[in-house]
This record gives sequence, C-alpha cells and structure tokens, in this order.
Amino acid sequence: MKRTLMVIFATASVLAVAACGGASAAGSSTSPSPGGGGQARNGAAGQLVQINGPTLILTAASGDVTVTYTNATTFTKTSAAVLADVAPGQCLVASGQTDSAGILTATTVRLSPKSSTGCGAGGQLGPNASPRAGASPRPTPSGPPQMPFVAGEVTHASGTSITVLTAASGSEVINVPTTAAVTRTSAASSTDLQTGECLRANGTRDSAGAVQATTIAITPAGPSGTCATGAGGRGPGRGGASPGASAPIN
Repeated sequence: MKRTLMVIFATASVLAVAACGGASAAGSSTSPSPGGGGQARNGAAGQLVQINGPTLILTAASGDVTVTYTNATTFTKTSAAVLADVAPGQCLVASGQTDSAGILTATTVRLSPKSSTGCGAGGQLGPNASPRAGASPRPTPSGPPQMPFVAGEVTHASGTSITVLTAASGSEVINVPTTAAVTRTSAASSTDLQTGECLRANGTRDSAGAVQATTIAITPAGPSGTCATGAGGRGPGRGGASPGASAPIN
C-alpha cells in the first residue's frame, strides 16, 4: 500500500511540472506586430514592385509593405544631374574633404529648389561654422566622424568654383570637380511612379500595417538594380550615399 501511494505521488509531481512548463512556454510567445518585425512605425522604405491605383507594394528588408497615397500626398523625385546643373538660386548640400585652407572639395552634391522660407538646411552648417549663440553642445557620435559638408543657397557658379551662402558662416567657396556625384531633387507626382524605383514613404500605419503616406520620395535604384533598406541603409540625405539608397524610417 505504501509503495502504491509513492508511485501515485511521483506521477502527480511529473504531471504538475509538465503542466507548468507548458504554461510558461505559452506565456513566453508573442504575436508579431502588424507589418512584420523590423518595419518602421511611421513609414516604409523599399523597392516599388506593384502599382494598383493609389495602392503601392514595396519590397522592404522585412517583406512586402503596402503604401497608400491620396491627392494630399506630396511627391519628390531625385535624379542624376551634372556640374552644369548647379546654378544660382538653388539649394545645395555638398560633402567631401577640406584642404588646409578649409576649402571643401565635394565628392557628392545634392540640389533642390529653393522654398518660400529659403534654403533652410535644418541646422546643417558649413565645416568651419560655429554654433549659434546659446546652442547646447551636441553629444559626440559614437560612429565614424561625419564627412565635412557645406549647405546653403548657391549664389555664384563659375566652372568648378561654386559660392554658397550658408546659414551661419556667410559665403563659402567650394570646389565641385566634374567627377563629383551630383543629384537633383524636384517636385513630382504620382504619375512619376515606376516599378523598380526606390521609395521612401512617411506616414502612419493602420491596424493591418499599411502605410498611409503623407510624403513619398522617389529615387532611382542603385547600380545593382536594388534598393538598400534596413538599419544599415544610407539615404539620399547622407553624404556619400548612392541615389538608390534608402534611409531608415523611424
């Protein structure tokens, strides 16, 4: 009798442990968030593979993403340009290397039209500029040092010599060799959409994970015919990035 009770007790203990383990495993599983893991909450970036009216399908790093647009969505398009396209009145962001005199020789140049508020570069200053009075020092980034750049309005262009009016340090003369990679961003519309291009859509996601875009930026695919996406992607707004690269969306 005593032996029978011990067997019953041991069996009950094993079943209790198995039940607890199953409950723990079930409690530790999580449901994927809408749109898949790694996708941005406020937008998407990837290669355009389908156009169904105002509904677009992008292939992103984490899978396909649906993007919708309306008549209120703002479109821009970046395309390749040349040194001769640099003209007074345009906004310019040039990055490259500076010589001992502090003159920048550009390796990349981005052109865009001047808006009603001018060429506000969002605090982007020339390489020799000082921060505005009262500005708090920014923390030193942990990654590689940022490439020197100059941002502002082009006021004069003569050959490879370009004069730029910057927000903080006044006029700066930079050198733009013919080997520099020049791109130009201009206003666009939904009629400019073509499969194979790289898109960067900003907007909110609905419950199904689709992005309802307020702005869409179009750039050509990279040399390999693909778009760089994900945490390591370099966007058109970063110095040295190829036109087809897409920046992460936060």
